[in-house]
Amino acid sequence: MIPVVAGVIYNSQGEVLIARRPDHLDQGGLWEFPGGKIQAGETVEQALKRELWEELGIIAQPTRPLIRVTHSYPHQTVLLDVWQVEQWHHPPYGREGQMIHWSTKDRLGDKNFPEANQPIITAIQLPSRYLITPEPRSRKDKDFFYHLEASLDSGLTLLQLRAKHLSDRDFCHCAERSLTICQHYSTQLLVNATPEIALSVGAAGVHLNSTRLMKTSERPLPKNLWVATSCHSFTEIEQANQVKVDFAVLSPVKTTASHPETDPLGWLQFFQLTESAKYPVFALGGMKTQDIPCVWAHGGQGIAAIRSLWKSF
Repeated sequence: MIPVVAGVIYNSQGEVLIARRPDHLDQGGLWEFPGGKIQAGETVEQALKRELWEELGIIAQPTRPLIRVTHSYPHQTVLLDVWQVEQWHHPPYGREGQMIHWSTKDRLGDKNFPEANQPIITAIQLPSRYLITPEPRSRKDKDFFYHLEASLDSGLTLLQLRAKHLSDRDFCHCAERSLTICQHYSTQLLVNATPEIALSVGAAGVHLNSTRLMKTSERPLPKNLWVATSCHSFTEIEQANQVKVDFAVLSPVKTTASHPETDPLGWLQFFQLTESAKYPVFALGGMKTQDIPCVWAHGGQGIAAIRSLWKSF
């Protein structure tokens, strides 16, 4: 396995720097995030600083880990260790003659990247907080919608609507009303339901529970919609790899008030399972906003939560 480091470099406008591989190289003409192979005796951060200086002429300070992903090509397997970079000195330019370009997050999909870079693009586009709603009492639960709006007002941009006890008809009604609120706050709504319901209500995607995941043989929605899932074990992580989900929630990382009898994974097992995932992974179970740096340090995207992100007053 070839260890490779890459940097997701941001400018003050929030744009991301990408570089075009020279035509004569392997996968020439494709765009990528600057970086290269880690040399013997180098730490990841040392390798990233060296590569960014050699390729772009910048002195960079890596901010935090973003994602680690393993990808197998026909001729080799690479381990991509990707870091976010927000602080750097000197204007970047293609020191090796390569074309560089600043792209907004939402336009990264317009460029052709190596397949191994796709999870990186997903990680860039996802936030660090994923709100899961508590159960609404009914499709007309006024308190639920009041608290939903208050929660989104805090800046949350990704939401999972979970309402296991509602009929499909009532769930759709609740989802449509939630979607109206989400649109006001530019929040993307995923529904914990069937892919068919996600399409019918106009959601941004579907969140498959672990039961639905294990019964799914292929990606159930097109790539312009999110496909997320819940995982609790290596078997489910691998199934999600096969289904080609965009991201997953892994739980429980800590002991939870709702399931105190369930043994938590702990941070070591969370890291080990995340290493097997070919997509970003959120930590769920006893998570609070202050846990986000710890999640990043253990290979995760951020936190998923109900209690700590839901504004209950």
